[in-house]
Amino acid sequence: MLLKRVRRTIEQFHLLDQGDRLVVAVSAGVDSMVLLHLLNTLRKEFDLFLIVAHVNHGLRAIESEKEAELVREESARLGLPFEYGEFNVKEFQESKGLSLQDAARRIRFQFFHQLLQKYQGGKIALGHNADDQAETVLLRLFRGSGVRGLKGMLPIRDGKLIRPLLEVWRKEIDAYARAKGIPYLIDSSNLKKDYLRNRLRLDLIPLIEEKYQPCFKKAVARTSNLLREENDYLERGAEEAYQEVVRKEEEQITFKFSAYQSLHQAIRWRLVQKILERMNPDLFLEEEKGAELSLIYSQLQQPPPSFLKEVARDIFLEKRYDKVSLRKGSFKPIPPFEVELLVPGRTYIGEIEKEVAIEEAERKNNEDILFSPNITFFDYQRLQFPLRMRNFRPGDRFYPLGAKGSQKLKEFFIDRKIPKFERPRIPLLISGEIIAWIVGYRIDERVKITSETKRMLKIEVNPSTPHLGFAQG
Repeated sequence: MLLKRVRRTIEQFHLLDQGDRLVVAVSAGVDSMVLLHLLNTLRKEFDLFLIVAHVNHGLRAIESEKEAELVREESARLGLPFEYGEFNVKEFQESKGLSLQDAARRIRFQFFHQLLQKYQGGKIALGHNADDQAETVLLRLFRGSGVRGLKGMLPIRDGKLIRPLLEVWRKEIDAYARAKGIPYLIDSSNLKKDYLRNRLRLDLIPLIEEKYQPCFKKAVARTSNLLREENDYLERGAEEAYQEVVRKEEEQITFKFSAYQSLHQAIRWRLVQKILERMNPDLFLEEEKGAELSLIYSQLQQPPPSFLKEVARDIFLEKRYDKVSLRKGSFKPIPPFEVELLVPGRTYIGEIEKEVAIEEAERKNNEDILFSPNITFFDYQRLQFPLRMRNFRPGDRFYPLGAKGSQKLKEFFIDRKIPKFERPRIPLLISGEIIAWIVGYRIDERVKITSETKRMLKIEVNPSTPHLGFAQG
């Protein structure tokens, strides 16, 4: 009976193809041990190549050894290759700042994917059952998940993760194990109430079934199936929006904020999910999502014209008026600096990683002077030495070339939509007490070349480094 129901799930969701190579995650618990035996029974029918994978998380020394030995012996009895991974989950947890469960999950999946590469496999088989599904949906409801979370776990995800037992209940699996004499061990940590999931399984769900709804888990399963269909519809809409709105530019993903705002809120949320998942799939090894998504979504609800914010480890969200981008890397903030320049000569400014080259030049009659954003010429006699270069200070003013009167640098930057976080990277040439040049943008009216100019000073600042001080990850 159980085999028939599992075969139906496999056929309905196309979990297996002829000749599949499967990494079977086996913990020694009843679910995964039954899964292993069922897949072994179906091995000839689907021409399967099975690899048994067991992970020791380093959390329960004596139990872990017994579990590994049981899975190793059963693999040998069935004539299947056995792969063992032993890891220090607590050390990984502390280094990454994760919960213990999340750290263990990430380590497991990294190991399973390594085995896929080693054996040129195609899929990972997991032993989640219908009870697990009900617990997962309830757990996500407690955490405030939306439709994407409340749909529960999928029978197949990304074409790689399959859950053949997802539509059968734990009591059916237990009965099958007893009837077939399948050995298994009970993980003592599943009986402890340290984790919320265990408290739901051991306390809350039995209480609801006893006092309120005897078929509670089945009702949750029906709800998750309905939400799965609605989620599929929203996912298609989000994918269409992604293809239409999002662009990949060098090492970053960008989109227009106005186009993002035009989308329905449900699609906006999913659009951000898709961007994050494409940037770093390791952020979402399972369906549960981290705080990164909520942080980005809330930041884009009523954002200022421009900002730069780290939203995940080495992932930055940047908004420049109508352009929004996410990029990987590390950002180095620029401290206040002021450097005296060699005239003539070359001066390197470490804070912004730029070199300033200065040389004198004679002006000849009718000679064209070629200016660029990073190269300009000044009337030598109008400059005051020594020349210095520094970055922006509150209250800075200058006389823009071609304009009447002075202007605050802050207003100049706002007019040109230069974000606050970029302004410290823009070098300013200081002559005496005046700002002679906002490098890359404008010189001061008082130091410009005129028809009376005989001696000039040529100053070149090497091109700005891309990505505003980002080092690529």
